[in-house]
Amino acid sequence: MATWQPDLAPLLGRVPRLYSLLKALGDKMHADIGITVGMRALMSSLGSEEGRTVPELARERSVSRQHIQSVINELLAAGLAAAVRNPSHRRSSLLVLTDEGRRRLRMIDEREAEHLARIAPAVSHLELAAASRLFDHLERNLAAHLAALGGH
Repeated sequence: MATWQPDLAPLLGRVPRLYSLLKALGDKMHADIGITVGMRALMSSLGSEEGRTVPELARERSVSRQHIQSVINELLAAGLAAAVRNPSHRRSSLLVLTDEGRRRLRMIDEREAEHLARIAPAVSHLELAAASRLFDHLERNLAAHLAALGGH
């Protein structure tokens, strides 16, 4: 008996375009405070934890440690993040947001909420819940598939 299988290719093909639009919007929105989308993403991760290492951040995003380190260096140079002693590892410091980093992250969150409220199409709670379930399902399955192939 044949089973119906959705064609995910058209939907997944739209993800890079949506990401590009969101990245361009984020870079323009926060340019006046010197924050790029990459910096914002790491600030968000550092803002919700007691400290993270570069390798942890890289694994979470499936990118190189060198890439994460370059963005962290920008945050450190801007005084938005600080490296503190890691009791679990001598060579890999814990990274945390500074008070200024937390202040800017709050500002960023407020700006983004304001923009999303203005530009978001009228989406019902049911549509939003369905999209969220779809993304959760895709994320779990893609992560499992990557792990099976020997990835992160």
